Amino acid sequence: MGLLPAQPLDASDDPNAQPVDVCPNDIMEGPEYEFVADPLSDQVWNMWKDNATTNTQIFRHLFRADPDDNVKTFDDYEAFLPRHKKFKQGHLHDPFMPAQEVREKLDQIKGHLVWMQLDFLCDAEMAERGLQVNAYTE
Repeated sequence: MGLLPAQPLDASDDPNAQPVDVCPNDIMEGPEYEFVADPLSDQVWNMWKDNATTNTQIFRHLFRADPDDNVKTFDDYEAFLPRHKKFKQGHLHDPFMPAQEVREKLDQIKGHLVWMQLDFLCDAEMAERGLQVNAYTE
């Protein structure tokens, strides 16, 4: 398309085009790097599970994050929603909770990992009977 200038064909100085035995990158050493050297190890998996569980529970407690596995039906969902219109869904669920307690809970969150909510509305009837569109939807 001509948007980039022509690039030289000689990549002898490019660190990404070197032979395998030549490594211009810094080798990271230390316990943090050794911990994740095998991303499929039991230690990494256990840390991920623990962080996901802790983060999910804190978000559930503070914000009533939606979707939530504890909500199985539409009746559960109605009870789950904020009762007062001035409290927005996804915001701090209990606005009267002391700020220090909120900060302590938020300090326990590590990263962005949470469990995917696979049981949200799992017992809810999603389609009305008799509204068949084709043989596969009934």
